[in-house]
Amino acid sequence: MRNRKVILPILGVIVFLGFLWHWTTMQHSFRGTSQTVPELPPNKSQLQIDGVFNKMQSLIPNVAFTHIDKTTSAQNSKVFLANPRERYCVGEDFVIQVDMYDYLNNRKTYGGDLLRPRLFSAELGASVSGKVEDLNNGSYRVHFPLYWAGQIKASILLWHPSEGIAALWRSRHSSLGVLGFQGRYVYLGQEAISTCGFQLNSAGETCEYKDKLYEEVFYCQKPPNLPCDCLRDMRAVDLHASYLKPEEKPIFDGSRVGIEIVKNLGPIRVTKCDEIPLPPKPKCQPGMNSTLPSGYFFNNTWNPAYCTMTTYKTAEDFVKCLQGKKLFLIGDSTLRQFIMHFTEGVQIVKYFRHHETGWGSWEKTLEAINMEKDIYISYKRHGFPLESFVFYYFMEDMYTSRQIDRQGGGKDTIFVITMGQHFRQFPLHLFIRRALNIRRAVERLLLRSPETKVIIKTENTRERNAPPERIGDFHGYAQYLVLKEVFQGVNVGFVDAWDMTVASATESVHPPAYTFEGIMSLTFSFACS
Repeated sequence: MRNRKVILPILGVIVFLGFLWHWTTMQHSFRGTSQTVPELPPNKSQLQIDGVFNKMQSLIPNVAFTHIDKTTSAQNSKVFLANPRERYCVGEDFVIQVDMYDYLNNRKTYGGDLLRPRLFSAELGASVSGKVEDLNNGSYRVHFPLYWAGQIKASILLWHPSEGIAALWRSRHSSLGVLGFQGRYVYLGQEAISTCGFQLNSAGETCEYKDKLYEEVFYCQKPPNLPCDCLRDMRAVDLHASYLKPEEKPIFDGSRVGIEIVKNLGPIRVTKCDEIPLPPKPKCQPGMNSTLPSGYFFNNTWNPAYCTMTTYKTAEDFVKCLQGKKLFLIGDSTLRQFIMHFTEGVQIVKYFRHHETGWGSWEKTLEAINMEKDIYISYKRHGFPLESFVFYYFMEDMYTSRQIDRQGGGKDTIFVITMGQHFRQFPLHLFIRRALNIRRAVERLLLRSPETKVIIKTENTRERNAPPERIGDFHGYAQYLVLKEVFQGVNVGFVDAWDMTVASATESVHPPAYTFEGIMSLTFSFACS
């Protein structure tokens, strides 16, 4: 007890010094200046951003909307087995063909529809996503690897027709975002609220908040008689903006989003035809390439296709992994879900200086410790932009890349990083820049501390009724593809939460139950391999 009484005050001093260092770093990172910003020629970073963007844009259908009746209809479209047989064998490629028709029952002659396919067996707790091959003529072939024996069902959802995809892409890049921001300035008893954003349509004086190292910048209108450096709080403002044409909006009516195409393919039986032992898979470890599909659920447990995962469920499982380690969770509330699980779920750590439970004050930085087991866990948001419609203390903000650069790393240090949900409201260039900055910061970290474990978690699917133009899953899917592109060849663990949530048909921004367990297990299989 005497040692603990001595340690706690020391810990408090350490945490205070950490906060002081963080605050001074923030002052350096987001130093506000009042100026007019000239346009600069593209630099090397911008060329990289444009390269990734152009690759993503090449996947977008170049189609023009003419009438709602000429868009793809899930009800009229047809599906059939490419190679129908009485039974299929585990290990084979199972193929379903989809032929698209519009609402007038005319055959579609071009591709670009967004499909969400899966095979599943509810009785076995088994499911897997499918790989879509677009034949660019109105037909698709959906490939499913057969991982388990039994009777299976197929589900192929038409999430958006190609006309809707083209409209959403155009809408996303018609402005600098459909979400606005307000900053609250406080100085010597004075207070003012100002408009902020990535670009301001204002002739007045503005404050520039630029991180020169990472070429990240946003602006606020400068309040009269208040310095730019006294920006304290920030909140989001729904602009209720739409860049869709009026005639396009019915495409995104709830009755047309995520509609089942498969009607009845009859019973599909899968058996173990040959007892040929499969070669053992290596343990999951950073640097592995994620396949597509990246794995499957069986008995409600995730099984990666390319490695052997350790299942993490109990407090003892996580303590064994995290004892003696520092875990930094950097991202959005889908990573806050991790620290909530550690504190309120399996209870292996306790919050330090935080007395709420659940999602209260979800924007806050959180720290949790287990002094006996020498475990330290922190959660911190990824930095501006953040969709919070109440004011939060903005001086805690720091871009993910800077958070990585501030840490020494080492064999007892783990980073888990995600981003996406809060970027869906803005042009894709912004997300690409942030992803490339994080990649470069991770590469610097692994150069100075090669034993550091870094895990990238992709964003996951969310609610079907999420406003498609603002935060719909098409935008998330585009960002998912960007992350896969940007982190190719980097020695990180790649947790394909998108594929996992498609396979389990999860439609929640915070995946529940066995889907969340699968995400956690794969994450810490990479972290503790």
